[in-house]
Amino acid sequence: MLKKIKQQLIQGKNLIGFIVLRITGQVLGAVLPLVVAKFFEPELFGSYLLARMVIFLTAALTISAAQTPFIVHANQEREKTGKINKSFSVQCIFLAISFCLFFMVIGLFAGPIAAFAKVSKADLIFVSLAFVGFAIHTFLCSLFMALGQRIKNAFASLAYNAFAVLLIIIFYLTDNINLRSVFLVYFLSAGSVVVFFIKTTNFGLLAPFDFDSKHFKEMLNFTKWLMLGVTAIYFINWGDNIVLRIFVSINDIGIYGFAYQIFKGMTFLTGGLSYYFLPFLSRYVDDKAKLRNYLSAKRPKIIALGLVGLVCIFFLIGHVLRLLYGDVYSQSVPVLQILLIANAVNLYTVFYVCLFDALKRYRLFQIATVVQIAINVILNFIFIPYIGILGAAVATVIAYLCRAIILEVYFRLRIRSLIHD
Repeated sequence: MLKKIKQQLIQGKNLIGFIVLRITGQVLGAVLPLVVAKFFEPELFGSYLLARMVIFLTAALTISAAQTPFIVHANQEREKTGKINKSFSVQCIFLAISFCLFFMVIGLFAGPIAAFAKVSKADLIFVSLAFVGFAIHTFLCSLFMALGQRIKNAFASLAYNAFAVLLIIIFYLTDNINLRSVFLVYFLSAGSVVVFFIKTTNFGLLAPFDFDSKHFKEMLNFTKWLMLGVTAIYFINWGDNIVLRIFVSINDIGIYGFAYQIFKGMTFLTGGLSYYFLPFLSRYVDDKAKLRNYLSAKRPKIIALGLVGLVCIFFLIGHVLRLLYGDVYSQSVPVLQILLIANAVNLYTVFYVCLFDALKRYRLFQIATVVQIAINVILNFIFIPYIGILGAAVATVIAYLCRAIILEVYFRLRIRSLIHD
């Protein structure tokens, strides 16, 4: 009995430590574009957001989609052999592919991309550096999760975002704040994190480089399905801007994007829960008692705490933004209040995401996400012409609700009986 209590206390301490570091890092990551917004007018901020779309599109198709397969397969490999060199070798290949794809896109479509984001072609050089930094940071963080080092993962994410915010402030104080310096920050921050953490990495678990064709095919198949879902999530996060670009001004995109950055920051915080529990669920996927405890004990408590936080944000956000930004982004407040509903829905479903991934039922989640983006885009075209940026927020909420319904129905029909038998 005492041993069990001690184990629970240790687990609780690890979870709290991870959450504190993860939340702090994600808050800094969410704050980064908001700091940029403080120094940019809404129109320039809109260009910054549109240029960032290029970075995250390529990342979604490659290194971001490969994260979960890497974590799942590496933890299973580590459980069997004590090393993750096969999974690590495949992940290195995915990283190389991501670089090749991004530079090919920039080389072929530099003109249209610059016109869409309303930036110069020279600015795209710094956008490219930002992508390299983002990809390296993503690769490093997923490596720590693959090694089961959740605290180090959270600390690496915190350090990356802290360096980025600090550099933005330094560029501002030295009167060098512009689009190019802002994108350069992503590259410099990633380099700082690599230097900081390289000495603490156990390369013995990663070597030798071992390309196993069967392992590659399994991870690639997993990645292909996640690529579909992650790309759909990309369009959920950024697709509104594509439709808004047709109907509203760059200034309005900046206003909407400001609210959406806060919303997206909170979805990333919520996603950290899935990221935390994925290694645990992957290792104990056959232990029904642990899965039941995860769903019936841990999940309700975290959801209740999260809902309390969202309600507080709903009522306080207007006052906070006026205090920090004056009236520049006052139109963003009602947009954000609508989007908070989607945050609540996402909090409810995030626990299913890592469970489905651990059970390798990832196809359903990707299909549900594709349905979500289809609904979101269709509703954007319906609502935006009539109610502008508020229409984009309403479309986002309805799309999140539709995905939640699909996941809940599938869980009740196919998963719950497997856990409660």
